Amino acid sequence: MSAIVNMYVFILPLLLAMSYFSISLSNARFGPGIKPGTPLKTAVIFSLLAAVLFVGGYYSAGVLARRSEGGGEWVVLIMLMITGLRMIIHAWKKKADEKVYDINLLPVIFAMAFALGMNMLFAGVAVRFMELSLARFAWTLALMVLFISFSGLLYGLQFRESFGRTMEFVGGIGLLMAGGLYYYSVLP
Repeated sequence: MSAIVNMYVFILPLLLAMSYFSISLSNARFGPGIKPGTPLKTAVIFSLLAAVLFVGGYYSAGVLARRSEGGGEWVVLIMLMITGLRMIIHAWKKKADEKVYDINLLPVIFAMAFALGMNMLFAGVAVRFMELSLARFAWTLALMVLFISFSGLLYGLQFRESFGRTMEFVGGIGLLMAGGLYYYSVLP
């Protein structure tokens, strides 16, 4: 495998997981208190649903890839731009103390996981058109989301809320740059 492929397999999941870090950090910081066992339970649900939605996006893009001829670099650029812009807008307008829910409740965890998982659906489409390995990317993504959301919930009180917003903003900018880099690297 080339260094560029390894970079995409490691960096893209890290950038995508920054939205999970931001949400985890704000819920740990401003929430009603986290009960024992909640950080691990939340991180596992976040990572499993992220991987499931990513795989769903990957396979749904497989249907599109079979019906289209060429032009996959446009799809990668657009999907990564949509995801990056969503993360930037979320980081820009988020007021953490107004958007905090009781993270100890299971329905709240699932609702947040599905809301954050929409980015993973778009990323699955992009990765399919990049022709990266599904298994490597999905495992890397699940482990990144698990580690980052767990650490955001566990150590959220030690960070300022602006740190989580900054990480999400940097993740969005990184996704925009990754989409542009891929688009211009495959052009003749």
